[in-house]
Amino acid sequence: MVYALIAALFWAIFTFFAKHIISNKMGNYVSFAYLQGILIIILFPIFSYIIRPYEVYLPPLETIPFAILSGGTSILAYLLMYYGLTKYDASSAAPIVTTQSIFIIPLSYVFLKEFYGLIVILWILIAVFGGILSTWDENIKLKQLLSAKNKALWIFLTVSFLYASGNVAVKPALKFVSNFNFLIWREFAWFGVLLLLMPFIFHKEERKSLSGTWKSVFIPMIIAVSILYFMYLFTFFALGVSVQITSGLMPSSGLFAVIIGFIISKTGSGIVLEKRSNRTYLARLIGALLILFSIYKLSFVI
Repeated sequence: MVYALIAALFWAIFTFFAKHIISNKMGNYVSFAYLQGILIIILFPIFSYIIRPYEVYLPPLETIPFAILSGGTSILAYLLMYYGLTKYDASSAAPIVTTQSIFIIPLSYVFLKEFYGLIVILWILIAVFGGILSTWDENIKLKQLLSAKNKALWIFLTVSFLYASGNVAVKPALKFVSNFNFLIWREFAWFGVLLLLMPFIFHKEERKSLSGTWKSVFIPMIIAVSILYFMYLFTFFALGVSVQITSGLMPSSGLFAVIIGFIISKTGSGIVLEKRSNRTYLARLIGALLILFSIYKLSFVI
């Protein structure tokens, strides 16, 4: 349980780091993703070798399709999340992104004809309602909050769906390699897909942003990528104890994000553009709690 909560806290902190660097330092979420990718393929193997040197080895060919599927969907999720962070608060994004479990139910029904019962549908609806509350701010009207025009909700729900899709490839891959080893090669596949996307998303503006800002953001980026690695590390440790409890507690990152956002809003620094009213953070807190409660319940069903 402690490992899962630490991992959730690290994910919340990473989300704020990403928001801060993209919005206040680089000004471009695509260039942020490329710098992140470069540092990941350097730092992740080094960290893994220091912590578990026997886990760093060339994987069997059978894992490559799973690494590409998991890494490819993950980079699409990252890019969309970073785009969303240029427009919306980290304390709004983090709770919604943790709703990945709600997509396993319909996917299981479509592909496996598995139906878990009406109570599961209720938990899914509660999680979605929690996501709606998480998008609340002073500038959004109630009508828009509950409509298809709630872009923040749809952006981060799509991010959650992409993460859930990528996670489908993790379980079969672990039949061939360890989770530490798969993480390394998944991230190499992640960066490979990012390189393939260069002609489509990495244009003159992105190149200019990366070349002009990488020195000033280098240290914060190293910290952010290190936090991301240890988030995965503690997640693996937690999964080794209990898959159900870990899946159920990971949405607590949304709760941590709301608390962090509230604290930052009171400092007056505005370093990550978190300056919302107490009522906004209360609504997001309730939303994060609803998501945590419903996903925890779902984790013991699916």
